[in-house]
This record gives sequence, C-alpha cells and structure tokens, in this order.
Amino acid sequence: MCAEIAQKIQTTMNNHEQWRWKCLNLIPSENLTSLQVRAMLGSDFGHRYAWDEPWYGGQKYTIEIEGFAVAAAKKLFGADYANVRPLSGHLSLMSAIMGLCQPNDTIVISHSENGGYPLNLQARFPLDVQYLPYQPDRYQMDVSRAVELINRVNPRLVILGASIFLHPHPVKELSRVTKETGAILVYDGSHVLGLIAGGQFQNPFQEGAQILLGSTHKTLFGPQGGIILVKDDPELAEQIDLTLRPNPVLVDNYHHHRVAALAIALAELIAFGKEYAKQVVENAQVLARNLAVKDIPVVGTNWGFTSSHQVLLQTNSLKQGIKVRDQLEKADIIADAGVRLGAQEVTRRGMKAGEMQEIAEFFARLLVKKEPPERIKQNVHALVQQFQTIHYCFDS
Repeated sequence: MCAEIAQKIQTTMNNHEQWRWKCLNLIPSENLTSLQVRAMLGSDFGHRYAWDEPWYGGQKYTIEIEGFAVAAAKKLFGADYANVRPLSGHLSLMSAIMGLCQPNDTIVISHSENGGYPLNLQARFPLDVQYLPYQPDRYQMDVSRAVELINRVNPRLVILGASIFLHPHPVKELSRVTKETGAILVYDGSHVLGLIAGGQFQNPFQEGAQILLGSTHKTLFGPQGGIILVKDDPELAEQIDLTLRPNPVLVDNYHHHRVAALAIALAELIAFGKEYAKQVVENAQVLARNLAVKDIPVVGTNWGFTSSHQVLLQTNSLKQGIKVRDQLEKADIIADAGVRLGAQEVTRRGMKAGEMQEIAEFFARLLVKKEPPERIKQNVHALVQQFQTIHYCFDS
C-alpha cells in the first residue's frame, strides 16, 4: 500500500513537470532555476541542521556555504550586511518589522487595493498601520500626499514595494522626509530583485533606502526563500539579525540546501544578470504594447505600461480575473487571478521580442476572437517546444 502511494506521488509529479514544461508560464512571482541550483536543493545539505552555536557537529562546510551566499549578495547589491536565512520574502519583511518595531509603533505601507503586499502581521503583532496614498487606477504613488502622511504620523518604518510593481517607487523623494522624521525606509523588492541586480530598475540604496529585502524566486531566479540587505547602518542590521540567530524568533534551522542553491543563483546573476534583466524588461514592454494594439485592455496605456517584468491586464473584478485566468489555462497559458503577467520565466527559457508578439497573438485569438482554446494550445506547445533550455546560467 505504501509503495503504491509513493508511486502515485511520483506519477503525479511526473505529470506535473511534463505539463508545466509545455506551458507558457506568465505568473510574475515564479521563475525557473538552473540545473546547478536544483542540484544544490537535492544535495546532502538538505539533511542537515545549521546553527550558529557549537551544538551540532559536522558544520564546517555548511558555514562555508553560507559565507559564499552572503558575500555574493553583498557584491551583487552593494550592501554592507546580508542575511540569507529567511525562508520566504514574507519572513524577510516580518524579520525587519519585528526586529525594528515595538508594539503599537506606526508603520506606513501600500494597501493591497493599490497593488501593495497583503501584510497582516498586525493581526498578531500590534501595530498602527497607515497606508500610502496612490493616484486612482494608476498603481503609482501620490508623492506629495505621501510626504504629508509621513510628516503627520511620524512612523517608525516606511515600507515601499508592492505585489503589482509596474514602475519604480519614489524612493529618493520619500527618503528626504524619512531622514527628517527619523523613520527607517525599507524597500521590499520581492518582485524586482533580479532587475535591481541587473541594473535595469531603480537602485534603492543609491536613492536613499536603508534596507532592501524580498523573495529570492521571482525575477531573482533562485530557490524559494528570502533575503535581507542593509547599507551603511550596522545597528539596523544587528537589530534584524536578532530575529534570525540564536535564540531565534522566526527562523531556527534555515534549510541549508536552499542557502547553497541561492549562492549559485547569486553567482549566476553576477555573471549574467545585466543581460538577463535587460531582456526581461524589453520582453515585458513588447508584450504590453502588442497586447494593447490587439484590443487587450492593459493598464498603463497612457504612461508606458511597465518598467519592470510585469504587465497588468485591466479587469473589472476578481471574478472577471479568475474567468480570464481559467480561460488562459485551457490553452496552457498560466496566469494568476489578478491577471498580472510576468516576462521573467519565458525570458529564462530564451524567448525574445518576436516570441512576445506571438504570445500577444495567442491572447487576442483566445480573448478577443474567441477561438477554441484547444486550437491555441497546439500553437502554445509548438512555440514552447523550441525553448527547452534554461539561459543565463552556468549549465551547458
């Protein structure tokens, strides 16, 4: 019986991998890892505990691997401090908040209605949460009103970054007021870390942010996990560090196979990040323009669509977004219910501007011309079959 269950699990996994490798994946919070990264995830490090204190033996190589990951992260992002222990981008943000805030402190973030990350830490950790003002329907911040808000509520943290991340945030403008009020400026770059690493998006540290953190598996094409970086402020780094080192608040064993995999991905970005990030942004822009001219409603027609990996379709409701997502999936085009489209995974498979035009045509045939999904699916498979290699990595 147990062997049969194991076989069913293996069969299900095989079916999943065979199916997803034939699909066009446009989810903006996912990416592909290289074979070397996958090898680290399946290595002996996955069996081992990691800890700062001399409690567990056998750690001489795990400590060395963490050192490689930290050094690569500092080099890539120009940071003075890097912590690769958080198990997700969410935990990276929680570490910063819990390390730097006291109960009932005020923080300022973007509301989920404006594309912000749906943080709900205040449900368990009492905080006064204020929301940054946005320009209606543009997913762009109202800078003058944001400055007024920060001056009025005098927050401990101002947290920039969002789940819908089409354009740079006003880091430079808000850093002036956070310096005046004594607030700490945190930049959640979960979606755009790979673009920052490749020099194709704003550099938060150069514009005045003190902390950069986020996920390691979106445009940064590493394993699922998180990272925290600090520039020019060892005291902030130490306060955050206390949530991730003995006696830890949020992370005990930090899954060393993931840290080893992240070290490889960071090295890949050092070597190939500029070329990769440039192609991601170009692909997103070409995709957005071609969708728009084919009568697919795209957010940002009047202000350049996107500066990142994301393209956002205009939907009237979540119900409509789910309907579009499900219709796309019938043709093996994978999206999310917000119909955010990401160009990073198809870029990693080697696709460029010509393929973005072809993908836009798939959308038009499916959503505008109402062609049967099964017919489009055949064309999707034919396109994807031409791109079976992961690019921007050391693998041959």
